[in-house]
Amino acid sequence: MTRCHHRLRIGAGIGLLLALALLPVLARAASPVSVFAAASLKESMDAAAVQYHRETGRAVQVSYAASSALARQIGQRAPADVFISADQAWMDWLQARDLLAPATRRDLLGNTLVLVAPASSDAEPFALHAQRDLRPLLGAQGRLSLAMTDSVPAGKYAKAAFEALGQWSAIVPHVAESDSVRAALALVARGEAPLGVVYASDAHAEPRVRVLATFPPGSHPPIVYPVARLRASRQPQQADAFLQWLEGGTAAAIFRGHGLAPLVAARPAASPAAAQRSAGDASTGHAADATTVWGFRAEELSAIRLSLKVAVAAALCSLPAGIAVAWLLARRRFPGKALLDALVHLPLVLPPVVVGYALLVLLGGNGPVGAWLDAAFGISFAFRWTGAALASAIMGFPLLVRTVRLSIEQVDRRLEEAAATLGAGPLRVFFTVTLPLAWPGLVAGVVLAFAKALGEFGATITFVSSIPDETRTMSSAIYGLMQVPGGEAGIWRLAAVAVAISFAALLASEWLVRRQRGEERVP
Repeated sequence: MTRCHHRLRIGAGIGLLLALALLPVLARAASPVSVFAAASLKESMDAAAVQYHRETGRAVQVSYAASSALARQIGQRAPADVFISADQAWMDWLQARDLLAPATRRDLLGNTLVLVAPASSDAEPFALHAQRDLRPLLGAQGRLSLAMTDSVPAGKYAKAAFEALGQWSAIVPHVAESDSVRAALALVARGEAPLGVVYASDAHAEPRVRVLATFPPGSHPPIVYPVARLRASRQPQQADAFLQWLEGGTAAAIFRGHGLAPLVAARPAASPAAAQRSAGDASTGHAADATTVWGFRAEELSAIRLSLKVAVAAALCSLPAGIAVAWLLARRRFPGKALLDALVHLPLVLPPVVVGYALLVLLGGNGPVGAWLDAAFGISFAFRWTGAALASAIMGFPLLVRTVRLSIEQVDRRLEEAAATLGAGPLRVFFTVTLPLAWPGLVAGVVLAFAKALGEFGATITFVSSIPDETRTMSSAIYGLMQVPGGEAGIWRLAAVAVAISFAALLASEWLVRRQRGEERVP
């Protein structure tokens, strides 16, 4: 009996070891096919994934983002099996790095470019041609909402189409650029922009807009979504099966239902060197034509100047309110103090895009506060550099208040009381005693608010978009360059400037604080 039990224990141990050894294989076999897809395909690919699971029982997991972001993630070995791009250049970029499985690249889908207006607009549909002037539809202050024209595929197609129609130079002063085609669509859907250029599939997915015109096919390069399996796919057979299904009739019907045109055609595999040249030409062609000053392109210098302007305005304009709120929280007790403290610090924990969206809803041209300010005083923040400064000030306000408050709390109350007993009023006590003693914290708070405003991105691009020479700061310029193959040089230039400015601001604040304290200067 003992020997039997011993054999059973050995058998159980061997079985457990075999199960553990086979577990990764079984898990890999059961794992869903991982698809990286352009954000403009979300509705159609969600429906395709559900239908594929119904027909085959195999799960598909789709991750959506800008084609550039997904391609860079794949370049860093992101665990994806299939990539569907909205931009041929980024697929070329991956192919040049030998990251695509040979002979799996296809041109899967086509799209069209359309001009949209809010559903409530009374504009009538029309045929778009060279003689059709869009400026009357925009009005005096209206903006044409586009995706970034230097980096996002939809924006590049729109710019090419307007150039082909001979209208770009006239329309460019009215353009407001967003970080994605869906963000550009949202501005039109909310009525903040009277016109926008998006894909037909995007217009199909948004009931709050309607199509006014379709751009002639020959006015821009063909809009094509290439697809390929990745060389590093963990389950190539399942990925190939899904690719084959995407080329079938069921998937084609789904895509057509979402405003897309199935366009399955084998694309000859270019050599890595040729693909690299193609990607490099696409990314550096506009740079070669740009004028450079000290190695910086004109648009980069504009972004630097605007960033400094926005950051200085944000820090200085928020200073009076920041000092008042900091003093109130440090020196007074009142009902609702905890609530005020929480509201002041709320931007620290909220995603910046939420703050930007709230500002757009409240202060946009159709917002309750924004519409009133515009009608009563002619003040507008949306699509203005002042709006970027406001958004940056709100994001940096908690840092300013917290730093100044801590500094005021360290001021000895007995000194303030002594000044009061000598006849000084509350304001005089504050300006002659409290504020001078809290000077180091005040300087540190201003520097932190300045640095935060200098690097703010999410709130500003959501609220004021990215308009050259108006709202395109270093952060939005860097983001745009990240979407361009070969844009690393510009990214490093702007990043180096941002680091240098921030470092100089910190050194200056430290020097001022030490000087105030009578210490030796910073070397």
